[in-house]
Amino acid sequence: MKKNLILGINSKFVHTNLAIRYIKNYVEKYSDVKIDLLERTINNSIGEIISDIFRYDADKILISTYIWNKEYVFKLIKEFKKIKADTQIILGGPEVSYKSIELMEENKDIDIIIQGEGEETALELFTKENLADIEGIVYRENKKIISTGERKPLCDLDKIPFPYTDEELKEKGKILYYESSRGCPFKCSYCMSSLDKNVRYFSNEKVEKDLKTFIDAGVSLVKFVDRTYNLHKDRYMKIWKFLLEEYRENLTFHFEISADLFDDEAIEFLKKVPNGYFQFEIGVQTINPLTMELINRKNHLEKLKKNVLSIKDNIHLHLDLIAGLPHEDYNTFKDSFDYVHELKPEMIQLGFLKILEGTQISKEIEKYNYKYLSFPPYEILENAFISYEEILKLKDFEQILDYYYNSEKFKESTKYIINNFYKRPFDFYEELALYYRNNNYMGLGHKPLAIFNFLYDFYLYKKFPNLEIFTQVLKYDYIFMEKPKHQTYWLERNIDKDLYHNLALKVEGRSLREKYKNCELELFTYDIFTGKLRELKLFFEYTGKTLVEEIKI
Repeated sequence: MKKNLILGINSKFVHTNLAIRYIKNYVEKYSDVKIDLLERTINNSIGEIISDIFRYDADKILISTYIWNKEYVFKLIKEFKKIKADTQIILGGPEVSYKSIELMEENKDIDIIIQGEGEETALELFTKENLADIEGIVYRENKKIISTGERKPLCDLDKIPFPYTDEELKEKGKILYYESSRGCPFKCSYCMSSLDKNVRYFSNEKVEKDLKTFIDAGVSLVKFVDRTYNLHKDRYMKIWKFLLEEYRENLTFHFEISADLFDDEAIEFLKKVPNGYFQFEIGVQTINPLTMELINRKNHLEKLKKNVLSIKDNIHLHLDLIAGLPHEDYNTFKDSFDYVHELKPEMIQLGFLKILEGTQISKEIEKYNYKYLSFPPYEILENAFISYEEILKLKDFEQILDYYYNSEKFKESTKYIINNFYKRPFDFYEELALYYRNNNYMGLGHKPLAIFNFLYDFYLYKKFPNLEIFTQVLKYDYIFMEKPKHQTYWLERNIDKDLYHNLALKVEGRSLREKYKNCELELFTYDIFTGKLRELKLFFEYTGKTLVEEIKI
């Protein structure tokens, strides 16, 4: 009996590969074929994965290929073929769906490439003998490379079974991905999704059934991979209302949305969603009008701003920017950043343009003088509008942004510095990044205390006034982050031990020692909340999300 294996190689252990699960379940539902599924990461050694797949003794191995694992996969199959030359290697995924013939010519160890969606094509590959009868593949025959042409996308998405097993739903620490639609109506010039303009949907009935499975299993995070979830109001509102009816604590649903598509009714509904239940990723990318026009995006900036500010109190928000877009120079990028920063999302995701095969932007390389990496992730080095030196500055900026903004550990201290000493937020992060670079702090993998210390040292370096006040603000952020484990040169503690003991007795914990671990008391001489100089005692409780209470005694 022939053996079949599907291999997924993820970028991190916490990720799950949705495509390989869809294909395995689809093939097994509509045929008698059985398929083993193996999932590893790029952090596993190639030798380790070779030994893993060798033990399966499979006749056919289908490997899911993406931008983050393409080079790894090509190295893997080259080495594996040295010991199992007769195993049929099939590749699928966005990184091999374009210029497939050239890839086959360059990589002799690839036997077949699936172009486009994989469910129907994989079903036929595992059940049919004659490759010429299978649409949507490129294969070898008598040293020739043959393409069977394009396969139409699957229309009835409800035919695809639910992707996860009961065991996978119970596994802790994994991000579970889900899709309720495929395709994207927008034409963003840099995006692979713009190539599939035929938007198709799973039925609401199936989506609700699948989501109920997640909820009943007690999972903690489900990330929708729909390219723009909120396209059709009647549909997305029905699903959201269902989720609200089925609300469960400690569960988050993540959606990629266009915030400027929401009307007042949708905004009012979202205001009622329990805090943290929904998480939105919003692709702003740029606010430069000419750049938006050239990349085929239409951000209605005033409406986007209004909608984001209306829902930010209870919806966890990630806003995205892309550096390196056409006619977005270093100075106009500052404007894009400051616009996003003003909206105060939980995370600002700064990405760098990737020149992906098949996209419109890949046909504009000469027009805008793009210079980019010739291997994954195909990231821009420079173009006619932004230099490599400026890209490097933004790389440092991105690291500092992760340290001091996206970590959410420096909310009050960075706000104090920006509001008092900078005309625009970008300038603060830029100067702090330069300070890191000049002192060789960049890229050392610092522990949180070191990052606090560097911000204090930066404040001294800039000779900003009111050091005593800033130290109080920084102390607040430090204690809010966690119960202090280490003393440092700027941190002056002032604790009423008797009061601390009495307050600790009321905190969760099986023992007094555990109760102490779950709380902290500190005297401040500056009121973080009003900006006034006065003494106040704050009690911090760490039994869940950090709670802060002023103790008036």
